[in-house]
Amino acid sequence: MATAKCAKRLIIIQRADAQRDELQAALERQGYEVDAYGSGEEGVQAFMENTVSAVLLDLYVSDNGRGILEILTSDRREIPVIVISRRRLMADVVEALRKGACDYLMITSNIGDDKLLGHAMERAMQQGALRRENREYRDKLEAANRELLESLSHLKKDQQAGRHIQLKMLPETPKIIGNYRFHQHILPSLYLSGDFIDYFIVGDRYAVFFVADVSGHGASSAFVTVMLKNLFARKRSDFHHRHNSAILSPAHMLDKANRELLGMEIDKHVTMCVGVIDLHSDELCYSIAGHLPAPIISVDGVARYLEGHDLPVGLFPEVTYSEHRMALPPKAVLTLFSDGILEVLNPKGVIAKEQYLLEALEDGPQTADDVVNTFKLDTIEEAPDDIAVLVVSRV
Repeated sequence: MATAKCAKRLIIIQRADAQRDELQAALERQGYEVDAYGSGEEGVQAFMENTVSAVLLDLYVSDNGRGILEILTSDRREIPVIVISRRRLMADVVEALRKGACDYLMITSNIGDDKLLGHAMERAMQQGALRRENREYRDKLEAANRELLESLSHLKKDQQAGRHIQLKMLPETPKIIGNYRFHQHILPSLYLSGDFIDYFIVGDRYAVFFVADVSGHGASSAFVTVMLKNLFARKRSDFHHRHNSAILSPAHMLDKANRELLGMEIDKHVTMCVGVIDLHSDELCYSIAGHLPAPIISVDGVARYLEGHDLPVGLFPEVTYSEHRMALPPKAVLTLFSDGILEVLNPKGVIAKEQYLLEALEDGPQTADDVVNTFKLDTIEEAPDDIAVLVVSRV
């Protein structure tokens, strides 16, 4: 008994004969609307101009039956193509499936069981639907990838612009302040760096400097460096215009940075070393907030780490920072790193790396370029972490 119409349209591309008529009738009994074409050209034209659910193609409808198959299966609509044939040739089956046919039916002189034909058509429809769904997913994925690439391109441009601005914020290098030369170098792991260095003269007697290493990478970490730069600039201005000497106290500056960073609530912390050099007495006052490795002082071929370690900035509200003082003898060299330097040293373990740093800096490098050359930092193509270097040498 014929089933109800399901409004599914099929195309048969096969030479007109009794067998094609029988096949068409069998499909119509299954509820399909069927259009039959006796030539490949007519069938392809109808296929291109109409919305159809599936195509049944006889490979031998013309001498170019295989070319017609390629046209049908390459269509982006992913319409299922069933190859039909009177010939029982396994090579035809393999070739048809390789060219994208979803099924291969060998039609005898008598079509036979309508139920079997219906099952084959149902399977073809399901496969076609699956292919179209996959195509939609691929199209959506490609569109999403294009949007992602565009977003990444915009992000890259923003990062480059931000990096340019950040470089402009760094102090002149090298710079002579009194009897001291300051020389810095920053190697970022990304376009924007979470490491920052600054140094400047306060009044006519003091040189203030700091090295900061913000947790994480990228724009949010770089934003914290802007905050630190602004904080020290404000306190320097307070010294000049309000006679406020807070800028000359490393512990006070760390406490101020700690409170401001906690107030921002951005889940960032900073390791820092802040120093103030009295240019008249050659005395260094410094504080260290969780900074690793600690600053290294090199004098007369002997290098050692500065003492005194407190908690990083931005972790706890109740923190007391201590200050330490020491004389800077002639030819003294102070070298400060961010912890990114430990990532590129060969020795295994932090203790071995710190010992390696001491041995390498015994003679006291005079500039950051000397440090870059000593540890071959200029040969690193992609740093695993930001690396900041500051060398302060008494000249």
